[in-house]
Amino acid sequence: MSTSPPAPRGALRIGSVARVPIYLDRTWLILAVFIAVTGYQSASGSLSADEYGRGFEVAYAAWLVVAIFVAVVGHEVGHAVVARIVGFRVHRIVATVWGGHTAYDGSTATPGRTAVVALSGPAVNGAFAALGGVASATFPGVAGTFAYSFAFLNGLLALFNLLPGLPLDGGAAVQSLVWGVTRRRDLGLLVAGWMGRVVAVGIVLWFLVLPFTHGERPDLVNLVVSLVMAWVLWSGASAAIRRAPVERIVDQVRVGEAAEPAVVLPRDTPVSVARDHPDLVVCLDEHERPTLVLLHSAADDAAPSTPIGAVVARIPDGNVVEAGPDDGLAPVLLAMSAGGTPVVVLTRAGAVWGIASAATVDAAARRVRARS
Repeated sequence: MSTSPPAPRGALRIGSVARVPIYLDRTWLILAVFIAVTGYQSASGSLSADEYGRGFEVAYAAWLVVAIFVAVVGHEVGHAVVARIVGFRVHRIVATVWGGHTAYDGSTATPGRTAVVALSGPAVNGAFAALGGVASATFPGVAGTFAYSFAFLNGLLALFNLLPGLPLDGGAAVQSLVWGVTRRRDLGLLVAGWMGRVVAVGIVLWFLVLPFTHGERPDLVNLVVSLVMAWVLWSGASAAIRRAPVERIVDQVRVGEAAEPAVVLPRDTPVSVARDHPDLVVCLDEHERPTLVLLHSAADDAAPSTPIGAVVARIPDGNVVEAGPDDGLAPVLLAMSAGGTPVVVLTRAGAVWGIASAATVDAAARRVRARS
């Protein structure tokens, strides 16, 4: 069991799909304004504006905002639904100024599952583009024009996200491919991260160099937008590259190497008894969950006759993790991160057998690095 991350601050919940909450971040308004302004400018003076009369520019700008919202949220819903199908716990979908993202628990990820989840988003946009194309060929007038723009936006979003570098979906597919072939998740991150940096540089060069090949100067707005996009992609790619060595260690460390033995004692047990016990001590809470941990500092400061129930520290429910000694460390690290507490109680078949902490995990990682 893991605790869902808190809702993003300042975000508005606008609904849910398959029990996954959808939030609209306040920064999305920046994207909406940018899309509206560029849409209005592109419609002004166009043949469609001359044909359909006054007000077309405003209607077209408003439609583009709606279209990009549907495209982005549909893309993320694709990720969320497929993630649930393959067994991931999905926390939320958030639409932001950068588009959107889906937060989910990927501790049970495999190369195949990761690739399927990554490609599901562009697949939704591809389907939207096809529907928009059919509608644009079917309906005349304004409806056909709007349908064409919807198809174009979704097609562009699908192709962009399929570029082969992290943090894009195509990069996640590359990571999965390398991971599956080499059995090394860290190498997949490293390769896809460097490819993401190449994609970031390529986007800037595209908008900077391509106009010169046509005898034109680069458009300032396009150049600024490309630089912002490249910065976002470069940052995401660099984060993946930095995470690769950590993943290498995580893949090598087993839970048993990062855990200390633990035992469950009644809450009325005197501190003196707990001090003499060779294992760490856990108590059951009012719901019979092992969320009460006796820390060494609390036991040392308490009087010998004090019941341990009076000095135990409560950890979040999500910091009780079902994992055996031979299991991977990822669920433990995820619980520590999600719960904000560097202590995890480990159970096997519901019975407490150990405790892992940030200190024991760090010690296990140092031993792995020493062996390497």
